[in-house]
Amino acid sequence: MTGLVTLLGAGPGDYELLTLKGLRRLKEADVLVFDRLVNPQLFQAVKADCEKIDVGKQPGMPCVRQEEIENILIKKAQEGKRVIRLKSGDPYVFGRGGEEATALVKADVAFEVIPGITSAIAGLTYAGVPMTYRDVATSFHVFTGHLKDETEALNWEAISQLKGTLVFLMGMKNLTTITHELATRSFDKDTPVAIVEWGTHPQQRSVDGTLETIVSLVEEHQFKAPSIIVVGDVVAFRKELNFHEQLPLFGRKILIQDSPTGKLPRLLKDAGASLVTFPARNQVKKLPLGLPDMEQVDGILVADMQSWPLFVAALRDKGMDIRQLAHIKIAAIGMHTAKGLEESGIFLHQKGTQISDSQLSAAMKEETGNWYILAPQHKKDELASYYHFPILETHQVGFDSPLLSQEWAGVEAICLPNSVAAMNFVALSEESGQDWKEVPIIVMGSSTREVLENAGFTAIIEADEPTIASICDKCQAVLG
Repeated sequence: MTGLVTLLGAGPGDYELLTLKGLRRLKEADVLVFDRLVNPQLFQAVKADCEKIDVGKQPGMPCVRQEEIENILIKKAQEGKRVIRLKSGDPYVFGRGGEEATALVKADVAFEVIPGITSAIAGLTYAGVPMTYRDVATSFHVFTGHLKDETEALNWEAISQLKGTLVFLMGMKNLTTITHELATRSFDKDTPVAIVEWGTHPQQRSVDGTLETIVSLVEEHQFKAPSIIVVGDVVAFRKELNFHEQLPLFGRKILIQDSPTGKLPRLLKDAGASLVTFPARNQVKKLPLGLPDMEQVDGILVADMQSWPLFVAALRDKGMDIRQLAHIKIAAIGMHTAKGLEESGIFLHQKGTQISDSQLSAAMKEETGNWYILAPQHKKDELASYYHFPILETHQVGFDSPLLSQEWAGVEAICLPNSVAAMNFVALSEESGQDWKEVPIIVMGSSTREVLENAGFTAIIEADEPTIASICDKCQAVLG
């Protein structure tokens, strides 16, 4: 039984332009065969055990031959796997998807094609150039500027008779030829021309000129591939309609904690920011928990929600359950910890929003008897500065994924919405050795600020209101 090969268009670069059906297929994939220009954020949608095969073609570098790519697709499908051939743009628009589909048919392998948004349209749109416009351009024509045989040439005589918008993909190497061939035929030398580099990506940029000036402009501003060349009167709309490059945080590099479903990354991205992330610390390594004689314990202060189930597990190991804690008062630090304990049926004796909560600290100083604190190892020192109770270390925490420090160069601001993200950031800076002391850090709330100040950070800017939207607003104000 063979599997299924999906030729999937990943779109032009902005990963949110992927279709819903494409996202569903990514989640189902057993094997992912991907191109160079595919946004790596799409990889977050695949299963942890999905096999990833990079077949990207680097300009001027040895590459995986097309026949090899087709053989990979066939072989993996014949193993009964769901294979995704993830291609930038659309598979059938200069993506060699037709060749791959033909090879699959010959091998009797089931396949499907899921279209993607081609950069020929999306790149122009994000640069403010409408492909068509009533009474200005009533047709459009897309060409490849990179022919298989270098001795071949496009039919310039036929192209010069076209009156609509002309779009050339993969044509930067031949820009001089393209402009020369058009200008020496029926196109006026003042015909508008625009170049869009890295269309829809955070690093997108664009420039417009004419057939006579565009080559020198490209040299002056050092535009390179991947770029789109567009020729026609619609280029005149670029400055007026260029919504993407006019966003308030366009291209500004901001570091946040990874949060696939969080509101903060959505708001920052909608404002045009180029987001880089660091992982959360949710990997728990259980520590040996030496419990005291529970009959002699009068109270337990729970410092985080992960510590509680580890404590309960330690009780079970000693043949005890929580019914034997009826005489013990239980308090909690943190809203999530308190909520979790209360939802499990426990009435809390005291609770506070953070370790440094002055009301909680004062209340706990009045407590008598034997109290203990349940806490992860990394909170031990901070807890000891506010509470005099013995601390039972329940676990260590680690980062959820490897630290990709190569992505963090040039960060212009850091946004931390809560104290947990701040603690993870402090751990990140210590473990990675990155120096972010001069980078503005936008935070929400005094507890988040306090975590950073205790770690020696000073360039801290607090949002005007305790909301995620206010963090985004403050970021825009700081970065201008």
